[in-house]
Amino acid sequence: MSTPGWYPDPSGAPGRFRYWDGRAWSQQTTDRPGPRPRRRIMPFVIGAVALVVVVGVIIVFAVRQLGGSRPITNAPVPTSTVSGWDDSSPTAEPSPSREPSPSPTPTPSGRKSTAPLRSCPDGDPLLRRPRPNDSRVHGGGLSFPRVPGWEDDLQTRGLSWAYDVSSQSKRLEPNWLSVVAVGELRTADGFTAPKQAAQSIVQCVSSSYFYSHFESATERKSERTEVDGRDAWWIRTDIRVDDPNVEAEGDTVDVIVVDLGDPDRLGMYLGAGSIGDRPVIKILDDTIRGLRVD
Repeated sequence: MSTPGWYPDPSGAPGRFRYWDGRAWSQQTTDRPGPRPRRRIMPFVIGAVALVVVVGVIIVFAVRQLGGSRPITNAPVPTSTVSGWDDSSPTAEPSPSREPSPSPTPTPSGRKSTAPLRSCPDGDPLLRRPRPNDSRVHGGGLSFPRVPGWEDDLQTRGLSWAYDVSSQSKRLEPNWLSVVAVGELRTADGFTAPKQAAQSIVQCVSSSYFYSHFESATERKSERTEVDGRDAWWIRTDIRVDDPNVEAEGDTVDVIVVDLGDPDRLGMYLGAGSIGDRPVIKILDDTIRGLRVD
């Protein structure tokens, strides 16, 4: 997974880049990635607002002159096609102490969609539920044995679609690291079942800034499994990159989503280790074997 630098803006704006400082998205954007911009943007904002007002006045005048026109009441609402890790909100970073309002369910009430999400919702990975103080890493109703020598919560903010996230990471080279994490997914955000949620998370990961030099994704496993007797779905994918700044070929990424028996939430595990790095892949396998429902 990549580290600080300019990446395509996760909001989906074409040709725009946003600066990632290694822990959170900056408010600074540019269409020419390079040194972090310092120019003032207020004059451009004021000019743009003025232009919108003038155009609006012209449109209103033209509509009134037409006389026989009718208001548009049945125009379709466009569907978002943005995908990726959505850490680009222009508002202040969520506080760990607040309970965020869930996003509207994208499927009709009483029905569960089996299709992966078309965009990654905004969660609050820093939201914390009570958890034991022991030798395990807890989050989202799941836990795994702590990995000795790995750093705590280096990439927690990056899992921006989840809640109550805890992670451990190890830097393998200056611009590449491995990660294991657990967190909570909410059905109100569109994660309706283990398989559909796992497929959605794989898409979010593949299109994220972590793999901004994405080249290909090869699914190695997609199967039903169990965690502590609970129904779960496990997807293992090789994500390859063509990044001149790293030696790694890419990551083997594991996503496991667990049905916790709660209609409002699911448990999520995510692990990523360099393709072909046997010691790191063994750590992922050991972590998965030690995965438990709290």
